[in-house]
Amino acid sequence: MADMKNLKSNPYGISDFELFRNENYYYVDKTRYIRNIEEKGRYIFLIRPRRFGKSLFLSILESYYDIALKDKFDNLFKETYIYDNPTEERNKYLILKFNFSRLEPGVANIEDAFLKNIKNAVSFFIKKYGSILDIDADNVVMNINSIKNAAGVMDTLLYYCQGKEKKVYVIIDEYDNFANTILSTSGEKAFRDITHGEGFFRAFFNVLKGGTSDVHAPISRIFMTGVSPITLDDVTSGFNIAINISLDSDIDNIMGFTRSEVETMIEYFRQTGKIRHSTSELIRVMSQWYNHYRFSMECNEEVFNTVHILYFLKAYLKNSRIPIELIDRNAQIDYNKLRYLIIIDKKGTPGLNGNFSKLQSIIETNSAKTFIKEGFPAERLIEQDNFYSLLYYFGLLTICGVSPSGQAILTIPNEFVKRLYFDYIKEAYRTAYSFSIDMGVLSNLFEEMAFEGKWEAVITYIAQQMQDTLSIRDLMSGEKAHQVFWNVYLGLNSLYSVYSEKELNQGFSDLVLEPFLIRYPGIKYSYIIELKYIKSFNDSSESIQRLTALKEEAVMQLNRYSTDAKFQKLFGSTILKKLVLVFSGNRMIYHGEVE
Repeated sequence: MADMKNLKSNPYGISDFELFRNENYYYVDKTRYIRNIEEKGRYIFLIRPRRFGKSLFLSILESYYDIALKDKFDNLFKETYIYDNPTEERNKYLILKFNFSRLEPGVANIEDAFLKNIKNAVSFFIKKYGSILDIDADNVVMNINSIKNAAGVMDTLLYYCQGKEKKVYVIIDEYDNFANTILSTSGEKAFRDITHGEGFFRAFFNVLKGGTSDVHAPISRIFMTGVSPITLDDVTSGFNIAINISLDSDIDNIMGFTRSEVETMIEYFRQTGKIRHSTSELIRVMSQWYNHYRFSMECNEEVFNTVHILYFLKAYLKNSRIPIELIDRNAQIDYNKLRYLIIIDKKGTPGLNGNFSKLQSIIETNSAKTFIKEGFPAERLIEQDNFYSLLYYFGLLTICGVSPSGQAILTIPNEFVKRLYFDYIKEAYRTAYSFSIDMGVLSNLFEEMAFEGKWEAVITYIAQQMQDTLSIRDLMSGEKAHQVFWNVYLGLNSLYSVYSEKELNQGFSDLVLEPFLIRYPGIKYSYIIELKYIKSFNDSSESIQRLTALKEEAVMQLNRYSTDAKFQKLFGSTILKKLVLVFSGNRMIYHGEVE
């Protein structure tokens, strides 16, 4: 076993690069991308999903370019790529950094909260660089604090920096966070009030642009990150200088971990003596839950979500086993905020909008096709290409191919994201139809289904709730609507991964429940389910004949699917149960097991 005193720590939750280097945290070197960023232009905009390491990368840029950290360069960057290959702009800037991720205000106090954030960042900048700017820092801060709007604060700061020998590098973390919060909780009008006309957010970016626009301009570089292109597009006439590099293939892996980086990390922490699974076994689990992100049309190498990998390893090393909770609760909260951009109406009222059917289609087919848009205004979110592009930027869809016409073929990247969709759909049903299931009851029933083969109680419980709560109109669209519904509610468990339309023996199975055996090796039963639908059913001989025919068709399909060699491998030594469910409207009219 390695000397634990010198073993690097897991950096889960850490985004301060100086802390990384000074406190001996495990670091995956991304400094090779610094030169790429410099060469792309002076004013850069990068979109990446939540929990992908954006804040850490900005901290790296801050440490690299900050003139005040020049004497710490060796300590901070030794044994990194950029240490051996520095650029001419190393440690040559005054760093003005804004972090909008901390802003979570309501509409009533949003402008005050934004102003306070700007004042704090500018005051810190003045105190840090006062001597370089040759100003009385205390008097300038006092002046700054007397100003009543963010644009005015920024304008005053730029006046003090104008014409100085040292230029400013502006870094903005999560530029769109609070604006998206307003859009998702208060609707389009409140969003437009701050991003259009004389809105304070737009005015701030107007001033920021002004600081770049002449020969004596104090701002030399800007780097901004966010999770969506919506806000930037809405203030574009106030800030149309930023180059969106989000789809550039040469920086596809600028954030996130490659497979080799994850394998190296696993082997490093194996020194603790607490890793009992093989690297390939852990990679298989991590890949299923956190991998398969691609951020350009040309790049073929997938990346894992950064924070999820660190969360998994931290949880694993506590007890030397696969974590029970594979979804980081903090990440779940972050993504739940995005949910309201997907299922709200224009007034900010939660409910089903035109995008809900698109979500259902994605779950049904696990795919979408679109030309990814680099920007679009909030009022055009309902358009299909814009909506799919937004899901791509959020990390809820990822690129898996290119169509003959050049469209991006998108798919759900992994189990983590798939379960987010399940939560979104569940919340939509709860909001629109007051449909809710007792998850405590359902969890107990799933346990009996997995370990005792008692599947009927789960099926009848969900079916009864569906019949009692949802009207025929809600589910009258047929088999596909039921398939999505059951995919979602059978997916609300930790014992199985649920797949819809899985290709098996020259066909596509409606639902497959694959047991999570590496975490729950005691699971004894696995399931494959075929769903059928009768538009109108009664006691007539014609209806009964139709039901019989559908049951026979389902049995033939299940028997054919179950002989698929790859399919059998997924289920290990578990006992496979083949189920047939038949529906009419909101009623389940038949459920049975195929022997």
